[in-house]
Amino acid sequence: MDFQYKAKSKNGDTLRGLRSADSEADLLTWIRGNGWTPIEIYKSRRTVSKGGDSNPSKGINFRDALTANRVKLRDKLVFFRQLATMISAGVPIAGSIEILVEQTTNRTLKRIISEVFTRVSAGVSLTNALGEHPKYFDTLALALIRSGEESGTLDVSLQRLCTFLEAQDNLRKKIISAMTYPAAVITITIAVLGVMVTIVVPQFQKAFAHLSINMPGLTLALFAFGEWARANWYFIPLTIFIIWLAVHFLRKVKALDIYVDSAMLKIPVFGPIIYKSALARSFRTMSSLLTSGVPVLQALALAGNVSSNEKIKRAFITIRDAASMGIPLNVIIQEKKLFPPMVAHMIAVGEETGRTDEMLGKIADWYEAELEETVKRLSSILEPTLVVIIGGVVGVMVLAIFLPIISAIKAFL
Repeated sequence: MDFQYKAKSKNGDTLRGLRSADSEADLLTWIRGNGWTPIEIYKSRRTVSKGGDSNPSKGINFRDALTANRVKLRDKLVFFRQLATMISAGVPIAGSIEILVEQTTNRTLKRIISEVFTRVSAGVSLTNALGEHPKYFDTLALALIRSGEESGTLDVSLQRLCTFLEAQDNLRKKIISAMTYPAAVITITIAVLGVMVTIVVPQFQKAFAHLSINMPGLTLALFAFGEWARANWYFIPLTIFIIWLAVHFLRKVKALDIYVDSAMLKIPVFGPIIYKSALARSFRTMSSLLTSGVPVLQALALAGNVSSNEKIKRAFITIRDAASMGIPLNVIIQEKKLFPPMVAHMIAVGEETGRTDEMLGKIADWYEAELEETVKRLSSILEPTLVVIIGGVVGVMVLAIFLPIISAIKAFL
């Protein structure tokens, strides 16, 4: 039987591979015999070459590719919460999952849960069964669930996972809610201006062509812009698409990750939002993992991964490497300019009192509160700013149209 595995080496590196074994237990024995820490094990969909171990092919599952975005965070949150409730009530894991297969309305999630039920019924652990669907269940969820399975407190770990997912969902909703109004105003404004430039302005241009008056420079500029926009309108969406494509491509190039993500943190106005959102996710993740009994070094690595920013991720890896040599977390963080002094101070208090997980949760609360306040301030600033900008643009267009009319009226007087 072929298995794909993911493990941590002694120096903290992530190892992935493909290996034949009679069972998952045999593969676990082999991994631990190498001095590695197992993270994920699941059945491989490809055949092992004669060479034995090899790097697993990423492969393309077209069904997963088409439905990868159809499982919302809220759907997974409901699934884990219901699973935690039934397990805490004494319902066996396989039985709980079987019930949830019938209750789930999301087709993609229903299919995944059905496959998980089949694997769990065959004796595979819940962690490994979920790990066979990495596009839907990330390493954080798997780490929390594995911790619960190993400690016999799966229901508690699932509740912690639900709390974490709910906090992430609320944070995402706050940002989206704050950005909805400006985005809607900008979209409507662009649409209205597009109609005016391509439909309304040409009518005035035809009418003014019969008037024997000198056109003001502002009016001529508006007409010239209207002609250019009608002939080259596709340049605007094409430019936006090229910029998006370039940024997307740059983020895929590993060698450029650090530069792109560092630049993202320095973007005026939106940089602080990206920074605070990333740190809120990272510290919330680490707090949840430590509370669930996940080792500090593994928690640091996972906390960096969920930040979705290479600069912050590397900072957490540096902290992990230093912590593996016995250096206190607060000392390492204090040396990092990426974190404010308050973070190091709170972690120091947590390490002294043995409540590091609790302090990390408070740090996450603080960043989320700061993020919410930043978004509110941004929203309150953007609204009047957009009104002024829109009013200015409309005023210029109206002035450009009315100036020739006023000149024509004066000519007849």
